[in-house]
Amino acid sequence: MSSLSENLGAFARGGAQLLRFPTAFLLGWATLVLVVLTWQVWALLAPAGGPGGLGTALLIAFLALLALPVLVLGLRRRRWLRLTEAPASADRPTVVVGSQELIRIDSLSDKVEDDMTGIEGEEDVRAVMDAFTEVQLPEVSRRGAGARMTRMFGVGRLAVIGRVFGRMERAQRALLTAAGGPTKAPYLVDDLRVTVAAFVGTLLTIGVGGLSILVLAAVLLSR
Repeated sequence: MSSLSENLGAFARGGAQLLRFPTAFLLGWATLVLVVLTWQVWALLAPAGGPGGLGTALLIAFLALLALPVLVLGLRRRRWLRLTEAPASADRPTVVVGSQELIRIDSLSDKVEDDMTGIEGEEDVRAVMDAFTEVQLPEVSRRGAGARMTRMFGVGRLAVIGRVFGRMERAQRALLTAAGGPTKAPYLVDDLRVTVAAFVGTLLTIGVGGLSILVLAAVLLSR
């Protein structure tokens, strides 16, 4: 268990290093979209004879809906980086890129999978680890936002998303248990399903928000 905890911690630190700047760029881009969109909504609502009470409520709710995943992802990213901060270890497998030392994610992923051999949840852990390295990016809990999303996406044509969320949750629980619990692996406490959903939601915020900026710009210019 000690070996798994150490390898998993190194894997988490490596993931944090690799994703620090891409996620910062993503959040910065999404924030810029929200700022521009908020300014446009304010310009639309400020003059007399605006869209009215219902229109105002819908626009504000729309802004809040777009901002929610960005806020959640920002908070999760900040906590992940804080919980995975640790001094470099001499025996940790690393590779130097320029002046920055990065964790060899593929090597650590293999070690984590080897440490999980024979432990309950091994297949789910292997699937999640394989997915992570490809993109360089017990029973299912019935409580929390992640569980609600799993149930919501677990029916009809979206059932495949529910199955992915279910496997993700089982892998996280198995890793947390095998690593020694929240004390030794605090970075595994936050529901990974919520983080993934917030990431996808942030991408949608950029796309939908960008399109909305163009639409509102046309409306403002025509007034």
